[in-house]
Amino acid sequence: MSRNKWYWTLQITGWTLYGIIGMLIMWYFVEFNLANLSFQLFASAMMLFTTHFLRIYVKEKQWLQLRFKALVLRLVPTLMIQAVVTNSLVTAYGVLLTELIPQSNFSIPVFLLYTLQTFVYLSLWMGIYLIIYFFRNYKREEIEKWKLQTALKDAELIALKAQINPHFLFNALNNIRALILEDQMKARDMVSHLSELLRYSIQFNTNEKVSVAEELEIVQKYLELETIHYEKRLRFNIDFNSELNGCKIPPMIIQLMAENAVKHGISQVKGGGEININIGSDEDELILEVRNTGVLNANNSSGGIGLRNATERIRILFEKEPNLELEQEGEMVKSVLKLPLEK
Repeated sequence: MSRNKWYWTLQITGWTLYGIIGMLIMWYFVEFNLANLSFQLFASAMMLFTTHFLRIYVKEKQWLQLRFKALVLRLVPTLMIQAVVTNSLVTAYGVLLTELIPQSNFSIPVFLLYTLQTFVYLSLWMGIYLIIYFFRNYKREEIEKWKLQTALKDAELIALKAQINPHFLFNALNNIRALILEDQMKARDMVSHLSELLRYSIQFNTNEKVSVAEELEIVQKYLELETIHYEKRLRFNIDFNSELNGCKIPPMIIQLMAENAVKHGISQVKGGGEININIGSDEDELILEVRNTGVLNANNSSGGIGLRNATERIRILFEKEPNLELEQEGEMVKSVLKLPLEK
């Protein structure tokens, strides 16, 4: 049964029982007639409508995301107002349309007493609703947590296989060995780059998110290592707004996009080409864009298993479906990944 069906089943069942109990009390203490029956039905319907309105109002105001103290400070006056309004309508119905509450017996103290009773009922309903909501939310967070851990573990294995695979490692070490005879300082820098790249790829699953600056630093070192292998066949440029340095993204996201550009783009073009990485933003979205020389392969139109895994991590972390676009623009392939802007 869906969550909405559960809600309405509990609502209708609960307030129906409330109405039945009220009818039994009237039957025992007061003369039972159709007018009094209609009054009890009206009271039950008003309580159902009021609690449903409270649910909508609380969700629209996003009060359920607040801390407990802030939530209580908002709920108490809201429940008081709703109790006064609801009891006013029920009392007016009882005084004007039934004989259950004679006008001569109506008094402010009695009205306030019944208003307090309504406030208690509404508070009990809200308490039960919050318990159910937070319990369901806790279970959902636990499931999402396990999904995230699984996705991160899978991403780590993919990174070891795809980004730092034996072929890449073999080529990088051979290229560095050859570079030692030509430029020892640069060879030393490349060894440091390779060491940091290996460490980042192995350990990145310990962090759910990293900053754009941290990710770009690794991407820069990865591409510098690849330029040794491809020499003049690979040229790259990274352009970004420094104000976005602190934005949070899942680790290896830009790295995977850069690796795809090398593997499916530059390596397939005889004369090589260039890779342009641009990090920008649009209102509440962070835009990661990678352009590379090459031809978009139909078999890789979804971005490969690495990017599919990355978009799944984005969905879990940000609770929003990521927007990944791959398209051919002249002699360049453009991949664009949009995710929520989070600083």
